[in-house]
Amino acid sequence: MLSFTKMRSMDRHLGSLLCGCFSLVNRLQRRGQAWGEEPLRLQKILVTKYFGMGSLILASPMVRVLRQRYPEARVDLLTIEQNRVFSEILPIFDRLYTVDTRSLASALRSMLLALFRIHREKYDVVIDAEFFSRLSGLVSYFARARYSVGFYLPEIWRGNFLTHPVHFNYYRHAILAFMALAKSLGVESADYGLEPIVVSNEAEKSVRSKLLTLGVLPGQRIICLNVNTGPLCPERRWPEQNFAKLINLVLSEFPRVVILLIGASSDLPLVTQMHALVTSEDQRRVFNVAGKFSLPELCALLQMSELLITNDSGPLHFAEALATPTVSFFGPETPLLYGPTGANHVVFYKGIYCSPCLNVHNQKQAPCNGNNVCMKLISPDEVFASTKMVLQGLPLASTHRVRFDVSENDLLTDYRSLKLASFLPSDVVPVAMAGEPSTSAKSRR
Repeated sequence: MLSFTKMRSMDRHLGSLLCGCFSLVNRLQRRGQAWGEEPLRLQKILVTKYFGMGSLILASPMVRVLRQRYPEARVDLLTIEQNRVFSEILPIFDRLYTVDTRSLASALRSMLLALFRIHREKYDVVIDAEFFSRLSGLVSYFARARYSVGFYLPEIWRGNFLTHPVHFNYYRHAILAFMALAKSLGVESADYGLEPIVVSNEAEKSVRSKLLTLGVLPGQRIICLNVNTGPLCPERRWPEQNFAKLINLVLSEFPRVVILLIGASSDLPLVTQMHALVTSEDQRRVFNVAGKFSLPELCALLQMSELLITNDSGPLHFAEALATPTVSFFGPETPLLYGPTGANHVVFYKGIYCSPCLNVHNQKQAPCNGNNVCMKLISPDEVFASTKMVLQGLPLASTHRVRFDVSENDLLTDYRSLKLASFLPSDVVPVAMAGEPSTSAKSRR
């Protein structure tokens, strides 16, 4: 399997070279930018997004408004093979093209095959939803679509392939960034809600059966706990010792609670290490389920759970889309970009001087090399205080709740806009980290 580090290195060196070469060709062919030219009719739309299944969930409002504006259009996705299962839980795309990243040879072979098929389909528009990938920008060129939409970042040159370049704002939520891509095509909506994840009856039955096999009894209260972050920036992990202390505090206070340590098969070593830190007495109610549930089953499990406690990673967005309350930790990354946007979510973020540190300039590499003080400063006691309120059904206030305060026309107005949709007072901050009360009860279906 190609590691994220290798793919990042390839993108930096090979991607820069290829972008330079084909940008020259593109200039000679005079495929200029066409900002402000709205397509009159779109029948085939291709979205490209490779890394971060959680980011695909955050892009779901964009896909929804595209379908509302162009109901007859086909909306397809180009992504990596690991994300194929995404279509089972969130079937918002008509067709999937995937790149096999098991090796360099398989990645090249599958990408060339995908590009051949994409070119043959003659897409009207390609929407590049990657934030900083140079190689992703090349797909916009080779697809030869009439329109190409993507983020423009002067700091990371990605070629001149975009007909509709969209300014990328480091200080706005990812949902807004994706919605700005849609707005460049004349698509507007005030609906920022995540598309609900589909949980099948089969997945729910399978999870209940597996829980009984593990020893989780009906009537016990389930908390899922995610100590993983994926391959991108392990500094986003809250210390394992803090997780262990939090587990002890929760189990001591709530005798009917059981805790499930979730994760993919690749996370098993880390989760096993985490499980070993739990006291022998607590281990009777703490279960290592890493690799035991498929993605559809994990979503069913999260839907059954009263709470997810997690680092900044994909399961946070799964839980949000399932209306499951969450407690999450941010440090290297800011919740302004990736924090949960609805009620019933508590975010811990210290915001020390070096935090946040991940951006397109350093390609999401933390400068502290593992000494993530921003995460270590979050104490188990303060996390338990909020967790206790959630489990008791009490109202709580998250000081880092993300909310959208004004209309989309104002939120997505930028310096390229021809006119302001409405007057925006100078003291209004479009995306706020607000400390207003929110309810902690999970909505029942």
